[in-house]
Amino acid sequence: MSADEITVASKRCSTCKETKAVSAFSRGSRAKDGLRSQCKECVREASRVYYAANSEKLNEKKRVYHAANSEKLNEKKRVYHAANSDKEREKSRVYQAANSEKLNEKSRVYRAANPEKAREAVRVWRAANPEKVRERERVYRAANPEKVRVYSQRRRARKANLPNTLTTAEWQYAIDYFYGYCAVCGRPPKDLFKTRRVNADHWIPLTKGGGTTADNIVPLCSGEDGCNNSKHNAMPEVWLAQQFGKRKARVILQRINAYFELVKAKDKEVA
Repeated sequence: MSADEITVASKRCSTCKETKAVSAFSRGSRAKDGLRSQCKECVREASRVYYAANSEKLNEKKRVYHAANSEKLNEKKRVYHAANSDKEREKSRVYQAANSEKLNEKSRVYRAANPEKAREAVRVWRAANPEKVRERERVYRAANPEKVRVYSQRRRARKANLPNTLTTAEWQYAIDYFYGYCAVCGRPPKDLFKTRRVNADHWIPLTKGGGTTADNIVPLCSGEDGCNNSKHNAMPEVWLAQQFGKRKARVILQRINAYFELVKAKDKEVA
């Protein structure tokens, strides 16, 4: 008998012993009446119990299969997402809206356990999406003028309580020493493709106790893809390693420390 031929209007489930409409049963090609002996609800319950009792075995089996067929599965997923992009985005939006607190807590726990990875992910995203970053910052400033004002006041307060002796001549000396280029990446303020400028950067951030002094200020490029944009208030050793790798970070750090030693020596001569 074909599975499409249903010969009864209702059926008694072999497990729960209830008589139900044919819509409550899945089709079964081997059954005389064209329906499985168990109703859908009992089949789902049996599957749930089986999976609960064999979760480790099944997860291992799934892991092995995915490892052996990763390319095939990724391609299948890519094709599906490409064909259902609008549906997937809406599904994701609805899920995030319904589970925002849960997702935010999960994100918070992950960032607390993986601070370096979280910062690196943010850095990569910001570098790849400069227009979105600027638009988000613009929207945030417009929506939170009081928070922006308080942050600026706190920054000025921190700066006021720290040494602030940098002169115009000392800043010009820093620019001349690095030939007007960024002290870290060595790129000029302007090139054929991007427009940048050099800003006075607190090498040891204000938030970490660094003052506005000649031996703590270096010119860093800012603007599109600028070093000053990604450094923020990170300590130089950590930021350099994340941005350029440990080997190149050591070279850059030695170069800038040599400049600071020269500045300190000049101050001693003047004194």
